[in-house]
Amino acid sequence: MQLRTIFVVSAIASLALVGCGDKKKSVERPPIEVSTLTATPTTTFRWVDTFGQTEGAEEVEVRAQVSGVLRKLNFKEGESVKAGQTLFEIEKEPYEAQVRQARAQTEQAKTELVKARRDAKRASELIKVNAVSRQEYDDAQSALAMAKSALALAQAQQTNAEIDLSHAMVPAPVDGIAGKSEVNIGSLITSGTTLLTSITQPDTLRVSFAVSDKNLVGAQLTKDNLVRVFIPDTKDFLPAKLDYIGQQIDADRGTLRLRAVLPPTKKLLPGQYVEVRLMLGEYKDAYLVPQGVVRQRSDGTYSVYVIEEGVAREKEVLLGNWEGSDWIVTNGLKPGDKVITNQILRLRDGLRVTEKSSNKTDSSEPVKP
Repeated sequence: MQLRTIFVVSAIASLALVGCGDKKKSVERPPIEVSTLTATPTTTFRWVDTFGQTEGAEEVEVRAQVSGVLRKLNFKEGESVKAGQTLFEIEKEPYEAQVRQARAQTEQAKTELVKARRDAKRASELIKVNAVSRQEYDDAQSALAMAKSALALAQAQQTNAEIDLSHAMVPAPVDGIAGKSEVNIGSLITSGTTLLTSITQPDTLRVSFAVSDKNLVGAQLTKDNLVRVFIPDTKDFLPAKLDYIGQQIDADRGTLRLRAVLPPTKKLLPGQYVEVRLMLGEYKDAYLVPQGVVRQRSDGTYSVYVIEEGVAREKEVLLGNWEGSDWIVTNGLKPGDKVITNQILRLRDGLRVTEKSSNKTDSSEPVKP
């Protein structure tokens, strides 16, 4: 019985040793083959991304020059209009009546001028033969001068009445895109006060945007800084030119206002929200690494893996902006570092790895800060 017990204990010990041997074998896995990218310092642009809104570089407000009730709209909101095209019609009847009255006064003034000329001519002939007094002659000449003035005044009033009548038809002052009508048919329009609509010229667009004061630390802002305005829902962009740089930070928002002029385009309209990228300076001695190799850690910091003496080492890095498909690493790498570009999800600090001869990278999903 004792021998049997000893045999059982020996068998259990043997199995335990075999188990430990198997466990040791499972730990000693072969190194993972990885692709690498040699870190090479470079100089690249420092960008900041923000949002802006387009606006017409030349925007004209349309206001009536006469008062009255709006009778008709002759355009469609958001469509192109030509300079001189009638957009609004204000009631014309009062101004037509004023024109008729002014024309009648002009005719009356003309008749009175004819009479005054006749009387002045007669007085000029009679005074030669002393048939009228000097007083009567002077009165006739004065009446002639007054008749001429009365006619000039009547003609001016007629011209004003005709101008007012023409202003009842409100035209587009420039070519462009008509905005929303600010009034409805039947509304009372006040001369020079009521805004009817606005016309923008889309061939000369600007974009207004703001940049956080935190992003401006160390920035070098001039009107020569590059600006890119992205077409919504695409990766295409238009180069723009800064034409305004604010000189004061908005205390409420902590931002600086800027504006840039866009080249002629049919891809954007006034009032659109667009993504804007502004160049703030340069990163010197920076490194470009594929976006997919950057890991965001639980504490919010970022890291990459490099090969050091045959093992993977996690290195904390500081990121700038992204350029194309790459992140700009501003700190954490040194020249010659072998940055691992694949197998990212399998890597752990201290894991044995071996470098492939190929430099191909995988298509890991990028991590954005």
